[in-house]
Amino acid sequence: MDIIAAHQHGLIEQLDEEIAALSGRARDFSQRAVVLHHLHDHSRGTFEWALAEAQRSLRIVSGLEQLDRKLKRWGWLMPRRSQAAIALQQLGDAMGEASRQRCIAARRAYRLSAVAALRSEAEDSLAGDLLASLDQCHAARRTGTVMPAAARQLLADQCDRLVAIGCNDVALTAAWAAIMATRLGRTAQRLIGDKVLERARSRDRKRGSSRVERELRDHPMLPAAFRANPAQHFYGLQQAIAERRRQKWREACDQEPDAFELAA
Repeated sequence: MDIIAAHQHGLIEQLDEEIAALSGRARDFSQRAVVLHHLHDHSRGTFEWALAEAQRSLRIVSGLEQLDRKLKRWGWLMPRRSQAAIALQQLGDAMGEASRQRCIAARRAYRLSAVAALRSEAEDSLAGDLLASLDQCHAARRTGTVMPAAARQLLADQCDRLVAIGCNDVALTAAWAAIMATRLGRTAQRLIGDKVLERARSRDRKRGSSRVERELRDHPMLPAAFRANPAQHFYGLQQAIAERRRQKWREACDQEPDAFELAA
């Protein structure tokens, strides 16, 4: 591996680590909403898919919390309550991991296509039509022009195909089968089923991204710091994650008896 290739490989590894950390754990839906909103904000409103996905994350976590409250209310009245509790945990984990992988795939594609030094990786790992749409998105962002509505919708459709590739359908299917075997099943479908989430997304598209973004910024499940200044909150999150990574690295070095000698 030559010096340029090694440098690029290091950049890709660093990027992947940062994206995975920002996407959080399976249940970090609100954190992903912040990260996805930042992609939309960074694109100057062109990357509408990211805003829709942020809303989707909040709808899922809100639905899961409603299901949890329902389970607690039913309590002793509900037959096989422990089975329902386990199924709800399984559904939350499966939907959370799917949400996490969707966020990783979309952010990685956006960043790879935006950074000139990573162009070869973008060309190797992204479909040609998706890369062309992302290039158009970045061009509009840099020049302050408006990307046509049809082109924005095409980009959203291509992102849907991208994130579907990394989705663990087996885990999701098993989780839905488990919850449908309980009295929570119909309520779960009504709150966070695929058809319900897609209908909500279609309604948001008709209402317009400006209105949807205002609602997201005021969402009670997001931190007050985000509502006050979304960009500042995102960069604070990014810095906090980077500092945690540095701290773990320092701690790992401290555990090595010859760390100081190696550093010297």
